[in-house]
Amino acid sequence: MLKSKQSKQNTNKMKAIKIDVANQKISQVTIGDYKEIYSAIGNGCSLFCCPVQWENNDVLYADDEALLQENLEGCFSFPDFNYPIVGNAIILGSDDEGESVDAKTKVSELMEKIIWGNKEAAELWRNKAIGNRPEIQIF
Repeated sequence: MLKSKQSKQNTNKMKAIKIDVANQKISQVTIGDYKEIYSAIGNGCSLFCCPVQWENNDVLYADDEALLQENLEGCFSFPDFNYPIVGNAIILGSDDEGESVDAKTKVSELMEKIIWGNKEAAELWRNKAIGNRPEIQIF
């Protein structure tokens, strides 16, 4: 559950990291609450998931329905991932109670390790991940 240690006025923002696949750029951004994650991910994100948590308790937030989007902008991966993440993503920290805090990972660390994939790579992954599934029949 995404909570943040903030005042009721929501004036404190958490340091987060945005992975922008269209521009192949990683930058520091700020996030005030979970609602801002949707717009920060972009591309019509209405449902996010957290497929990765690193040892430092930073968590990756990605569009859970990215493979269903018509216009894929690209994807990315890291050497220790089993599959690429399609679309943009946000990284936030997590404390011992599961509340969101500033990300600990450095942008420079991510830039050294990230593996970028363009639109074609994202489409290939989509076809592999969902393109070969049989159509669901509803009775």
